[in-house]
Amino acid sequence: MSDARALLERITSFRRRLEEHAQSTQTPADAEIARALEAALPIEQKAEVASRQQAAIDRGLRQLNVADAAPAAMPQQLTARARRLVEESRGLVVSLRRLADEPLLAIPNDPTVELDPLALLYRESVAMTESALRLVGTFPDTPSVQLRLCDGVDGIVAGVRARLAGLQQSLESRQSDIDRVDALAGLLVALESGPTTIQGFVQLGEALLEDAWKRPLRFLTADPRSTQEYAGGMAFPAPARSVASHSLTVASVVAHLVRRDPEWRSQPLDPVVAALMQDVGMLRVPPEVLAAAGPIPTEYRRLFESHPRFGAECVLAHLPEASRIVEGIAAHHERLDGTGYPMGLQGEQVAALPRLLAVADVYAAMCSHRPHRPAHDPRTALTDTLLMAERGSLDRDDAEKLLQLSFYPVGTVVELSDGSVAMVVANHVGGRDVSAPLKPVLAVLTTPAGDLLPYPRHVDLVGGDGFAIVRTLPRDQRRKLIGMRYPEWA
Repeated sequence: MSDARALLERITSFRRRLEEHAQSTQTPADAEIARALEAALPIEQKAEVASRQQAAIDRGLRQLNVADAAPAAMPQQLTARARRLVEESRGLVVSLRRLADEPLLAIPNDPTVELDPLALLYRESVAMTESALRLVGTFPDTPSVQLRLCDGVDGIVAGVRARLAGLQQSLESRQSDIDRVDALAGLLVALESGPTTIQGFVQLGEALLEDAWKRPLRFLTADPRSTQEYAGGMAFPAPARSVASHSLTVASVVAHLVRRDPEWRSQPLDPVVAALMQDVGMLRVPPEVLAAAGPIPTEYRRLFESHPRFGAECVLAHLPEASRIVEGIAAHHERLDGTGYPMGLQGEQVAALPRLLAVADVYAAMCSHRPHRPAHDPRTALTDTLLMAERGSLDRDDAEKLLQLSFYPVGTVVELSDGSVAMVVANHVGGRDVSAPLKPVLAVLTTPAGDLLPYPRHVDLVGGDGFAIVRTLPRDQRRKLIGMRYPEWA
C-alpha cells in the first residue's frame, strides 16, 4: 500500500473515531447547549447549521497533525460560569419565544413598509441570543480559555437582557395605549347606539388623571378609516378608533391642566370625562371625509360642524346621568369671538367647561398628525394656541394653563444647537424666569454626529452649558436616530 493511500485511510478512520467519540462522550452540558440551540433556531435554518457544524469538523481535521496518532481530547465539562451563561441564554430564548406571536412585533411581508422599532429590536435580540448560544457551543474544554471567552458571552447576554427589558416595557406601554383607544372606541360606539352607563368613561378618566402625575403626555392618532390596530385585534366601525385617539389625547391634556388648577381641583373628573365624550357625534361623519387630504367638502361641512350638537343630544338621550357635562360637549368648538360652531356663541355665552375643552382640543389637534398635514411640534402648537387667545378666539386664562406643559412637554425628543439629540425629562414650572418653559431638563441621547451615547447624559438648560433647543424631531427622524435603543420614545 502506498504511503499516500495509507495516510488517507488513517485520516478517514480518525474522522470516524472522532465522530463516534463525540456521540458517546456528550456531556449533559453539551446536550443542554444542543437543546437550547434547537429551540432558538427556525426550522429552515437547521439544515444550514448542520452544514456549518460539518464544516467546522472538516476545518478541525485539516488543522490536526496527522502524524499524531492520539485523538484530540473532546470537551468534557463546562465551567460553572459557562453553564450559568447557557442557562441564562436558554431563559432568554424562552422569553423571546413567548413574544414570537406578538402582533406588534410582526415583520410585514411588504419590503416597502417601514419596520417598527419594536420589531427591529426583537429581531436583533433573537440574533444576539442565538450568537451567544452558538459561541458557548464552540468552547474548548480548557477552563482558563472558557473563562476568558465567558467575558464576551456575558456581555452579549447582558445586552440581550437589557434589550428584552426595554422591549417588554415598550410593548406594555404601546399595548396600554391600544387598549385605551379600543376601550374608548367601544364606549363611544355603545353611547351613540343606545342607552349605556357612565362607569367606563369614569374609569378611563380616573386612569388619565393618575397618569397626569407620572406619565408623559402622549399624542395618539389613528387613520379615520382604521377599524382595528392589527389583524386579530378588536374591531370597530370607522371612524371610531380615530375619534377615540383624539378624544384620549384631549382628555390627557385636560387631566394635566386641571390637576393643579384651583377652579377644577375639587371636581377634576368632570372635564376629563367630558373630553372623552365630546366627539361622539363625529361617528356620524363618513370616515372618507375625515381621511381626505384637503379641506372638508362643502356638502359635508354642515354635517361635520353639527357633530357637537349630535354629541350633546346623544348624551342627553342615552346617558342622562352625564347631563351636567352636556354643555361642554355641545359648545367645545365655540369661540369667544363668535367664529365657532355650531351655534356661533360668543363672550359670556360660552361657559367655563367648553372654554377649557376648546383650548385642550385646539392644542391636541395641532400636536397630532392629520391626513392633510403633519403634526406641529409642541412649541409651535402652544405658541399658536396662545396667539388665538391673544386675538380673542380662546380663553386667555385657560390657554396660559398650557404653560404648565411647557413648550416642550416631558417625553419630547429634540435636536440641540450642537447637533445632538435629547429627550425632555423635566420642566421648570413657575418661578421668576419667564424663559424657563423654554429651558427644560434634558437627557442627551446622542453625540453631535448622531451616534448613541452608552448612557444618557443629563443637562439642565437653565444652567446654561451652551446648549439650546433648535427643533423638535418629527416621528420618522426619531425612529431612525433612537428607535432601536429607545423604541418607546420613538
